[in-house]
Amino acid sequence: MDINAGNIAALTTRVTTAFNKYLTVAPPLFQRFTMTVPSSSGENFYPRIAEIGGLREWVGQREIERLQVGGFRIANRTFEQTIAIRREDLEDDQFGVLTPAIEQLGYNASALPDELVFDALMAGTTSVCMDGQNFFDTDHQTYDEDGNVVTYSNIGALASGETAGPGWYLFDTTRPLKPMIYQPRRPFVVTAKTQLTSGNVFNGNEFIWGVDGRCAAGVGMWQLAYKSNRPLSGTSFQDALTAMASLKRKDGTPYGIRPNLLVVPSNLESTARLLLNSEFVPSTGSANSVTVSNPWKGAADFIVAPRLALKAGG
Repeated sequence: MDINAGNIAALTTRVTTAFNKYLTVAPPLFQRFTMTVPSSSGENFYPRIAEIGGLREWVGQREIERLQVGGFRIANRTFEQTIAIRREDLEDDQFGVLTPAIEQLGYNASALPDELVFDALMAGTTSVCMDGQNFFDTDHQTYDEDGNVVTYSNIGALASGETAGPGWYLFDTTRPLKPMIYQPRRPFVVTAKTQLTSGNVFNGNEFIWGVDGRCAAGVGMWQLAYKSNRPLSGTSFQDALTAMASLKRKDGTPYGIRPNLLVVPSNLESTARLLLNSEFVPSTGSANSVTVSNPWKGAADFIVAPRLALKAGG
């Protein structure tokens, strides 16, 4: 390619098209269990929400559920990736390497929200959420049927004889409020420093393209999420469902939580498929090769998240 103003302008158009083409290609897993909350400042402040409210019969005065200050904040972060190519290489390359390199930048920007959300999920045992406690914790506050305060754990406790394995997660994604938060601030765009009079070209003899944007991710409603490092099985799945169904408001009314999404790391994919897709499963306690109908077939959707840790504690 001859390096002149016309060819550089055409190249800029080609690069922008290549970037935008791949900006939406990466499959977004996070959207299934994440609420997107746009940001217009350096950080978003989220109120302290003690419970997910519900309608009640109007008798007497209204009962006001006040959103309290002192919850938590999610600060936006800036991300960038920059590539450069020597003038001589661009002259001789005819876009053979440059175009897929720019497409990769678009793909990386598209995949970043997934990376941030899953990283925030794995850090949930040390991340403060909307009730002022860690997202995954053993002593969240809930209520019994009489309205008495009781503690609740959204972390699966190992049963006798069990060994901790890689973490898996259950979510109720049916509500407007979601377990996780993605916070976009400034969309990702590609910027070219390719004018022949630019310092990097004139003095450094190279053309530069950079991608940058601002966003963040964090935890949301702990009531809608459950983490377990127990071996994934019908028993541990049932225990997680039972625990989440036990959550109640302060008037003793159940939330009615029914998890509909199981999220597993890659090394639990086959186990999740057998648990939720198989027509038949081995009969427990039988010495022979006896199978029975699988009671958990279709009980929830599942997704495999390669970003999740593959080892115990992840």
